[in-house]
Amino acid sequence: MTPEIYNKSKRSNIYGSIYIYKIISLVVVVILTITMAVTFFVEKAKMRASDDSYAPPTPTVFYIMAVCIILFLISILLDFYILHRTVSIGRHLNRLAYIDKLTGIPNRYSCDLLFDSFNNTQMLPSAGFLILKINNLVTINNDKSHNNGNFLISEFSSILEDVSQEYGYAGRNGGNEFVVIMENCDSTKLEMFLMDLTKRIRGYNEMNVGDPLEVAYARALNQDEHKEKISELISLGYRRLNEMPQILS
Repeated sequence: MTPEIYNKSKRSNIYGSIYIYKIISLVVVVILTITMAVTFFVEKAKMRASDDSYAPPTPTVFYIMAVCIILFLISILLDFYILHRTVSIGRHLNRLAYIDKLTGIPNRYSCDLLFDSFNNTQMLPSAGFLILKINNLVTINNDKSHNNGNFLISEFSSILEDVSQEYGYAGRNGGNEFVVIMENCDSTKLEMFLMDLTKRIRGYNEMNVGDPLEVAYARALNQDEHKEKISELISLGYRRLNEMPQILS
């Protein structure tokens, strides 16, 4: 996660420097405008004092300077607007880089960063990992359509994200793979999560808004496994899902 944090901080520093430059430029323009106005009125007052009947014309150079300053001021204001829009677009694109397009939950890249954050002595010993998949997704894709399958993926992702908020972090790790990782996780916390998730899935199926959800899962608790790397705990979860999956019921 360090390179990403560094790059984000670096971009923030660049945008901050540009903002400071624009603000300084704006202050300079204001000072020049005030100086020009004061100089003009002082010189005009001197001319009138020397000859009350003489009303000197405004020097052409003042008009030229005024036009230049106005154009410069407009340019700076446009730069502020463009910079603001650029920052907004950058934030939006940065968010899209971490979010799964179909489901709106964290994508594989986000999951990888999250997993890496568990590789420390404080979080790893009590980490809990769940890998889940929609057990009937292949059948729905083959018998009906991928649109039906995508709809089911989206619905399950919403349920999973909603339930996991009180327990840990959920994401789609690509395809038909959904992961949940928890801090300070023991068997009680994991069972409570599974019970809440089961209730939500049953409620969804009873509403008959689409194809029923059948979910398989596997778990890996580091309190029991004592793995030295989070990748080892994740690999164990994947292996269990392939060899002996459990069904939410």
